[in-house]
Amino acid sequence: MAFVVELVFRADETDRLSFGEAHRAYWKRMAERGILLGGGPWRDGTGEFLVCEAPDRRTLLRVLYADPYAQAQVIGELRVREWNAVMGHVVLAGLERSTGGAGTHERIRGGVPAPVAPLAPPSAREELTAHERRIATMMLDGLTNKQIAESFTVSTRAVELHITRIYRKLDIRRRAQLAAAIDRFEAALAC
Repeated sequence: MAFVVELVFRADETDRLSFGEAHRAYWKRMAERGILLGGGPWRDGTGEFLVCEAPDRRTLLRVLYADPYAQAQVIGELRVREWNAVMGHVVLAGLERSTGGAGTHERIRGGVPAPVAPLAPPSAREELTAHERRIATMMLDGLTNKQIAESFTVSTRAVELHITRIYRKLDIRRRAQLAAAIDRFEAALAC
């Protein structure tokens, strides 16, 4: 799965200069491992743009947390988007993708983000649809029902109905149980 990552640096340039060499060496290793596909600093030096390949969001977030800039809290804002490119992805990653459109958007301010569980299908008989997985991801990202509805330009009631179906498929009753339910089903699939 491909991701587009935007790193916005904090205003203090001292830490960035202190950890800059370690940051560049880290991402060079990630490029050698096939995780970093491309990117570079913004022209004004206030951030970076990265295109990464990872099996899921959790793996990508682990990679981002291990960045020396993240460890030193040089990153003031982080944006991660799933990228389902129609063109360009074949050239960057050597993979064929036929789907297009924007993916899940995650925006975190003020440092290193909290871990987010990836959304693997819970089971063969009660699989979440792609749309339900997007909604569940947004829920895990902390968005309210109203914010989710606004992002899809639908009513809050429509989102509530999707959430009810998600809960039913995952056999849970509350939003707080969502991450654990996803992890539980993911572990069952790995066996």
